[in-house]
Amino acid sequence: MSIHPETLYIVRHAAPEKGTGIRYDVPPGPPLSAIGRAEAQRAAAYLADKAIARLICSPLDRARDTASIIGQTLGLPPLEDARLAEQRADENFEAVCARVQAFWAEQGQIDRPLAVVTHGSPARALLLTLANGTLDLSRYNFDGSVLPTAGVWRAQRQREGWACELIFQP
Repeated sequence: MSIHPETLYIVRHAAPEKGTGIRYDVPPGPPLSAIGRAEAQRAAAYLADKAIARLICSPLDRARDTASIIGQTLGLPPLEDARLAEQRADENFEAVCARVQAFWAEQGQIDRPLAVVTHGSPARALLLTLANGTLDLSRYNFDGSVLPTAGVWRAQRQREGWACELIFQP
């Protein structure tokens, strides 16, 4: 298998526990459910042969735990970045876009595959950033997100920009 070095994998956290009464938008957020742990294992198995060099995640428990499971399979310690956190109740989507764009600008030139584990809103913001706002995400609706839980988008740099596609659904 040929590895495209300028590749970004965008992973949504796996399924969290429901009914915990824990807010989704502030740390720590709800933990992964048993279903979520199994989803994260499937995503990790899918990503195992992708030559991922770095793994960065949101600091919320469900994303951090998903990244830890993926990281164990890849032999990579996940690094946390608060800019990948879920959209807060007091935050609009433009603010999410601004922090995700700042995160992306800081990554610089990607010369080896990178994976990020995040949430629906930051994933959407990152995809729109890569596609300069031209990606039609309207046909992707997984409980209000552009990704199913533990789903993976792949973005690869092309001459004309980034080509993005949903490549894995557990």
